[in-house]
Amino acid sequence: MIDLRAWLAGLDPTMLHLSTFGLLFLEGMGIPGIPGVLPMMAQVGLIDAGKTTLETTIFWGTMGNWLGSITGYAFGRWGGRFIPQRWQSRLESDQARDLLRRYGALTVVASRTIGALRTPVTLMAGAMRYPLVPYIILSLIGALIHIGLWQWVLWRFGMQVLPYLEKVGGRALAVTGALVALALLLRWRLARRRAAQEAAQES
Repeated sequence: MIDLRAWLAGLDPTMLHLSTFGLLFLEGMGIPGIPGVLPMMAQVGLIDAGKTTLETTIFWGTMGNWLGSITGYAFGRWGGRFIPQRWQSRLESDQARDLLRRYGALTVVASRTIGALRTPVTLMAGAMRYPLVPYIILSLIGALIHIGLWQWVLWRFGMQVLPYLEKVGGRALAVTGALVALALLLRWRLARRRAAQEAAQES
């Protein structure tokens, strides 16, 4: 049986900080499916072992999410022509456009936490040429709220969950892995079917 507490405590702090920064940078850009909560959960083990602090983990996570959001904004503003044509309609969200026009600042801040808004709002803010300096400031506020709250909750309650995870053991992990693999397979098949239908319509 895996001793998760001991395994997490044995992780290298520098590598985990860099991994946290990298994953949350990708999440902040708006790339869907990035498991940003995993490195934050691992950070809890290092905090519990006295190898890092809550403030340090929040710093690395916030920097990653914030700089990722600025990169996503820049891509939406200056790199839209590089987005494949078949993705354009998915990224051009009327909801994101309306929210940015009506609630501006609040939408940018909330998009750091609400996953369904993160991708369209980040790219749409750039495409709509939302003012850069306010976006930088608002996305920093949103990233700090998002990462700070999640990291604190995981630090406060996460280690209490580990003993239950250890009891579950490898069998539950195997079942979870199988379900994830099945979901990815179904998603891949649906994506291929959708691409084939779009290609047929274009032809």
